[in-house]
Amino acid sequence: MYVLNIKHLNNSDVNFIRWDNCINNAVNGNVFAYSWYLNILCENWEALVLGNYEYVMPLFRKTRFNKNTYYTSKLGVRLGVFSNKLLTEKIVQKFIDAIPKKNSVINISLNVFNQLESKNIKSNSTYAIDLIKSHKRIAENYTNHFQKDLETAKRNKISIVKGLLPNELINFSQRKDVLSQPKLKPSEIQKLRMIIAYCMRYSLGDTYCAYGSHNNLQAAGFFIKSKRKLHLLFAANSKNGIANKAFHLLIDKYIEVHSEKDLTLSIENIISNNNQDFFSGLGAKEYKFQQYYTNNLPLLYRFIIK
Repeated sequence: MYVLNIKHLNNSDVNFIRWDNCINNAVNGNVFAYSWYLNILCENWEALVLGNYEYVMPLFRKTRFNKNTYYTSKLGVRLGVFSNKLLTEKIVQKFIDAIPKKNSVINISLNVFNQLESKNIKSNSTYAIDLIKSHKRIAENYTNHFQKDLETAKRNKISIVKGLLPNELINFSQRKDVLSQPKLKPSEIQKLRMIIAYCMRYSLGDTYCAYGSHNNLQAAGFFIKSKRKLHLLFAANSKNGIANKAFHLLIDKYIEVHSEKDLTLSIENIISNNNQDFFSGLGAKEYKFQQYYTNNLPLLYRFIIK
């Protein structure tokens, strides 16, 4: 009955208490949708709200040549519509329809509970592993190849340590011999610093790192947690770390520490020679989420703004 009353709110008009209550109680709520996280990613984020915050959807907007782009941040890829009520395709479509389309580009990712049938939809994959079992039981599902990679890391005397300082993680990721995921612009790196600082202050995240036999940092990752979900938000791996399978041991250690808990770990940001082998080697499950894209700009601007 609320479908026709979706409100498009400016940031100053959003009731953050009601917003966060909705995310906290939502069947699909995640850390990326809380107001504090959105405030870091986009200071003036906007909102679509249905009823008394029964359904909500955050929007990031930037303007170029007086034309709007609604976009997804690399540090918050599973947004879309959130609710503790039934999320039907019809309701999700109504939210999409409520995004101002005139003279705008819409390029947003949705969460796995938002499913649409549309020519404007592209499917993406995320990978996750349930940690409810013991580490021993989880490791029994590792492939032989993954087990050999763990043995390679141990043979190369890789050691895993928790608590790398945020600046050390960022500085390591900026080295020429290091690959990072996701790949961030300088402005996004600053946002990552702010996210890590906030998470450290409120015990919402941890850094794990892998050192070689000469105490040289070879791989590192920042994990963020919320409700019953853990996310590898940012990862960095050096060429030596890739060769020594350092990240394999890092993930295995993280799983060991957090096993036997009602948690799910998302790991799509890992870095290895073959990510698909890494996912299958861990026994991670593939989940599909959708990307919605439409370009409603005049023809001239479509070649400039995408």
